[in-house]
Parts: sequence; C-alpha cells; structure tokens
Amino acid sequence: VVFHTPERICALCDLLVKADRLDEASELLDDVFALVANTDEACFFAECIRIRGQIAASGGDLAGATRLLEEAIAISQKQEARLFELRATTQLALVFAKQGRTYEGNARLRAIIDAFDTKHKIVDLVVARTALNTIG
Repeated sequence: VVFHTPERICALCDLLVKADRLDEASELLDDVFALVANTDEACFFAECIRIRGQIAASGGDLAGATRLLEEAIAISQKQEARLFELRATTQLALVFAKQGRTYEGNARLRAIIDAFDTKHKIVDLVVARTALNTIG
C-alpha cells in the first residue's frame, strides 16, 4: 500500500535537505517520482520538484533552483494546490534574494500569502511570513 507514502517521503526529504544530506534526499525523490507516476498520488509531483529545487539551491545552483521552483509553482497552480504553491514560492523568494532579486521575490511571496484568507496559524504561512520579513 502506497497511500500517503509520497507525502511522508517528501517530508523526510525536506529534513534531509535541512541536514545537508542532499544525495540521500535526491535518491529518495527518484523513488517517489516512480511511485507517484504509477499511483493516484500525482499531486505530489509539485512537492518533489520543489524539493529538487531546494537541493539545487543548497548545492549552489541558483539558476537550476529557480527553474525547478518555477516548475513546481506552475504544477501547483494547475492542480490548484495552493499550499504546495506557497511552499515553492517561499523557496523561490529565498533563491531570488540570493540572486539580488529581492523585490521580485517579495512581491511574489506577498501575493501568495495574501491569497490565503485565514487567521489560523498554518505552519507554512508562518514560514512564508518569516521568510518575507527576513529577506524584506
């Protein structure tokens, strides 16, 4: 049974990237891609691509990270997966800041944050707002 497996592996990959274990995260993502392609959990393609973007950024490939994060955002928008779009846009804003494109990153991140009409403390919104304040 693969139910929720991509979700859990993506969460693990996020942790591996934060621990600078990029090769392990990349290998797990290869497995997730194969798994997602053959199940009904294709909604995780955007998350997988976002994490690949994080790996690229962590490895210093900012152009590659930008391309992957833009792709993750486009897929998220197509799937109407705003939470995944928020995650990818948060990462993209951080990459833009490293490229000296702070204004563009801020504008895009603020737009997606403002699209969430909630007063609840959603973890990803807190992270996005923190990123906005940090780069801003």
